[in-house]
Parts: sequence; structure tokens; C-alpha cells
Amino acid sequence: MKRFFLIVSAAFVLAACSGNDQKRNPDVAPYAVFAEGKLGDVTPKGWIAEFLERQLSGMTGHPEALSYPYNSCLWAGTLDRNTDSYGSDWWRYEQTAYYTDGLLRLGYLLGNDELIGVGRAGIDYTLDNASADGELGQPGLQYRWPLAVFFRAMQAEYEATGDGRIIDALEKHYIHTIESGEHIGVLPEGMKWRWRNIMGIEGMLWTYSMTGNRALLDYAVAEWEAGSAFELNMDEIMSDRSPYMHGVTYCEEMKLPMLLYAYTGEQKYLDAAVRADEKLLRHHLLPDGVPSSNEHLDGNDPLTSHETCDITDYTWSLGYYLMTTGDAVYADAIEKAVFNAGPGAVTKDFKALQYFSSVNQFIATGDSDHNEFKKGSTWMAYRPTHETECCAGNVHRFMPNYVSRMWLEGETEGELVAAMYGPSEVRHELPDGNIVTVTEDTAYPFGNEIRFVFSMDKSARFPFTFRVPSWCGDAEIRINGSGYDVIPDENGFSTVERRYRDGDVLTLVLDMPVEVKGWPEGADPHSDEYVGSYIQRGPVLYSYAIPAEWSEDDKVYANMHGKVPGNPDFKCWSIRPSGAWNYALALTDEDVPEAVFEESSLYPFDLDTTPYRISVPVVPVAGWELEEGRFTPVLPSDFEVLDDVLSIDLVPYGATTLRLTVFPTK
Repeated sequence: MKRFFLIVSAAFVLAACSGNDQKRNPDVAPYAVFAEGKLGDVTPKGWIAEFLERQLSGMTGHPEALSYPYNSCLWAGTLDRNTDSYGSDWWRYEQTAYYTDGLLRLGYLLGNDELIGVGRAGIDYTLDNASADGELGQPGLQYRWPLAVFFRAMQAEYEATGDGRIIDALEKHYIHTIESGEHIGVLPEGMKWRWRNIMGIEGMLWTYSMTGNRALLDYAVAEWEAGSAFELNMDEIMSDRSPYMHGVTYCEEMKLPMLLYAYTGEQKYLDAAVRADEKLLRHHLLPDGVPSSNEHLDGNDPLTSHETCDITDYTWSLGYYLMTTGDAVYADAIEKAVFNAGPGAVTKDFKALQYFSSVNQFIATGDSDHNEFKKGSTWMAYRPTHETECCAGNVHRFMPNYVSRMWLEGETEGELVAAMYGPSEVRHELPDGNIVTVTEDTAYPFGNEIRFVFSMDKSARFPFTFRVPSWCGDAEIRINGSGYDVIPDENGFSTVERRYRDGDVLTLVLDMPVEVKGWPEGADPHSDEYVGSYIQRGPVLYSYAIPAEWSEDDKVYANMHGKVPGNPDFKCWSIRPSGAWNYALALTDEDVPEAVFEESSLYPFDLDTTPYRISVPVVPVAGWELEEGRFTPVLPSDFEVLDDVLSIDLVPYGATTLRLTVFPTK
């Protein structure tokens, strides 16, 4: 996948205010194209609302099920250590910060006061217990990195409520950091590196956008320029080396040069950000849209996996890429990850998750982790508790993050941008105070038609911008039933500026061809690097849902240190294949897979009700079996077939637990 960018000057900041006296400073981020809207202005609809409701009734609404540390105070006090078996002190604050950010955004999207109250209690405690110097957060942590995560929750609270205390407190915190001569966060005695403490740059720049305090920008630049051998830095990014570092850290830190470009306009930062992403695409991206990381980045073989954390952190970073460059290809990438890797890493009731998930996984039990990292352990099982709790906290964020960035603000006054698609509704205030509501009526990404219905008390002229995805062969626009020319710019966006009236309907119809893609992408099918093939339609990846036998896994594993789910309704699962999975694609160059779409109001990621299926010809492969009876095996490159060609149905990746996605090809 090649990603292009365009530099356009715009007067905006990357954060939003809502109903308060704090106003955006129009001069602080002049090198970005789009801005986030207000958190409370987007209402999820359709299948997205169903996903979020399942999230609410699942793990997000039941922290006790996740066990320690989620059954604790969640920053509204000091988190109990529990036992010494649970790792470093800073872990519990990182993990609960993830969770708090997700639950707070979900609370505002669904209007759930209970969730909002939990998140707000932690914020209030943090604000009320700042040090005399203004430093926020729990003192004595080995790393200050968890603050960077928790501050995102504080920013979400500000966007929703306009609580001015948050801006004042963050400014005091960062000024204290500067005046004390520290790096971002306190370095523990004897430590030679900052690790992810540098992620404080994100919150520092956001605070700068709210205050205009130049010292914050200057310090953020200096911190990035200082670099570290243990972090993603300019030297590492611009080198010819394939990146090898902690995958989640890479996904988090890659956004920093893009943010610095948005605020400074220095080309070197833009170049670095684009190159950082290109390196992931070239060396580590998997077909479900997320980079591999078996803790460290681990190539693009379909047998490798990624953390659930990567889904959230990679797409959050790409959101800044999208807003800063205005390039639709980053929205394409976010959609692919959220629509595939996201639901593919959780059970469909959102009551269990994988720590590691893989595009090819033929078994998921307490001893089936096929990664070199802790091979044979619990990490690929679907469970509400895991040995390390970060993914159990981060899983709550990817869909609320997606919804909050579906609708953006453009560089032209009053411009509304439909950046990413799905059933939803947005409230958009024009410069004269006129309120426009746009309802997005669609079965996307399964259906290819998107209807934007405009509601307003009085007509208004404003630009409405929408994305034409890079995978779309052709696009059609109708306004109130009449055809309209679609002329996307070089960044993949098209704008219709007109006088809109109450009841107007703009319909976007996207060509969604079924594509057979080789993996790695671009590989010659006759070359040594060619591994196999997969099927994609629009942003959705299609997989064979391997027949599965589910049984409750009540074994207490040694690596879990005695942790078990804290709610009997949330179970750990042992999922074994109960039918054949050893298939190779038998497509010829002329074959076009048969696709069947059934319009449905039912949840699209339930296997029995998914609206779209693709039939493909396959042949059974001889001798392709589970490794040692419990590990997903590698794809065979040279194989014999057992029988004649037969047909199987593929379903959306997110509807599967056990799955064959990248097929050997005959």
C-alpha cells in the first residue's frame, strides 16, 4: 500500500472545545488540514451502536470481570498493589488509564452517566491531588508514561464538558516539568532512558493548542530532538534498517513527528512520520491492517500476530496522520484495522479478548499460543484476564476512538468532513450558529451505499466533504436523486459546496469489487517471497470461519499468578477446530469469487447473521495439520491435494474466532 500526502495550510488545532469559554487559538497548528470535532456531537447508529452496546454490557461495563487492577479505584485514589506477582508499579496505572479513556469516551457516545461518573471520579481525584508544584499523577512511579495515556481521558472530558480546570492543571504540570529541568516525567535514579515517557509530547502539544504557551511547544521539540536509543527517534526512522523494537511503543511514538509537523511546519518531521509508517507497511503490516508485534515487531508472515493494544494505538496514531495531511489513504487504513482486527480479537459479546491475535489461527486454547514469545501459553486464548493486563485495558478504546473521528472539521469555515464511514449522526454548528444534523444511513462497510440526510431549521450554504476510498473503482453521487459529478482531489476527498436545505439527501455509491490479493502485497505469485492469497471487498477482509468446539476453560494457569475472572458470566474459552480447515484456494486467473449480500438489521459480526458471504473454490491439502496437535502451523508452499475442488463460504474477518484468512494457493 502506498500512501501519498499533501501539505495544505489550515488554521485549526487538533483538539476541540465544547460549550465553554476556552477557545481554539487559530495560530497554533497551521500545517494541518482537518480537526477533530466535538466528542458529544457524534451519535453512533446501526451496527456501530450495537457494537458499543455490547461493549457496554461486556468488559467495559464490568471491570470486575477483568480482575486486577480493573477492580480497583481506577485513578480515584492509590491503586492497591495487590501482590508482588503483578509486575512493575507503573503497569497498573498504564492499564487502568487505557481502560478509563475507553470507558469515558464510550460513556459520552452512549450517554451513560454511570461510565462517565467512573471516569470523572479519577479525573477529579487527579486534579484535586496535584502537588504544590502542580505535578499530576501518583508520585514515585518508575515511569511517567501512564500519565500520557490518562491525559487523553482528561482531554476527552474537556472536549465533552469544557472543564477549564483541566487546561489549567495540565499547563501547570508541564511548566513544572520544564522548570525542574526534567525530561517528560521523572527519571528514576540510575535509569539511562526515558522509554515511553516521551509520549508526554502528545498532551503537551494539546495543552499548547489550548493556551498558546510557547514554552510548551519549544520543550516538546527539544524532547523529541534529544532522542533515545530505546525509542523511535529521527536517526532510527531515517535509517535503512527494518524497525525492530517493542511494537506497541513504535505504534505510539510514530505519531510524534507528525504532531510536531502540524505545529511547526518543519518538513523533516513530516518526512520522518511518513517514513515511519512506510517502514511498517513494508516490513510488518498484516492483512488485517495492523502491524505484527509478538511484543517486538515480527515481520508479515500470516502466522505471526499482533497485540490487541496495537489495534488501538496504531489507529489512534493514523488518526493524526489523517488530520494533519488530509490524505484519505490513512482513513482507509484505519477502517481496515477497526473493521477487521478489532472485532476479530474479541468474542462477539465483548466478554473475552485475545492478547495476541493472528490472521491465521486454527486453535485458541490456554496452551496454543504459537508465537515464539511465550509459546504454548495463554496469550492467544479468548479470556477476560491475561498474564499482562495492558490489552485488557486497551481493547475498550478502538471503537470509541473510531467513532469520535468519523466526522471531522475542514480547513474552510463551516466545512464538515465525512472522513470515515458507518451508521451515525453528527451535529454540526455553522459559524452563524445554525445547527445542521447529518444522519449517515448505511450498511457500510458491508453495503456500498451511503445516504447522508440533512436536517436544519433554515437553509445554509457550506462545504460538505467526503472520502472516496483508494480501493473504490468508481463512485457515484446523487443529490436528491439527481446525478452529480464526483471529482476527488489528489488526496481522495471530494467536496460539494451548495445551499443545503432540510430534507436534502446526498447519496454516495461506492464500487466495492471483490479482490483476490497475494501476500505479501505486490509479491509475484511465482516468486520465492510469495506466501499465499486472501480475499477483500472494500475495507473488509474475508476469512473461512473454521468450525469450532467451545468449552469453558477453568484451569488456573501458572503464568496467571492465580488470577481468574471476577464475574462468573465472563468465561475463559478453549476453542478447538471441529471440522476441516486445511484448504488451498483453487482460483484461476479468470475466476471471480461469487459474493452474496443480504441486507439485514442484525449484528454483522455474529457468525449466523453476517450479511455478506463470498464463495470460493478450494482443495483440501494433504498433510497440513496442527503442529504438535495444539499450534497453528505455517502455510505450506509445496503441497499435494487430497480431493477434487469444492466450494466454501468466507465471512467477514470480524465474525470469526478460529479462521483461515491467508490461503495457500494451488
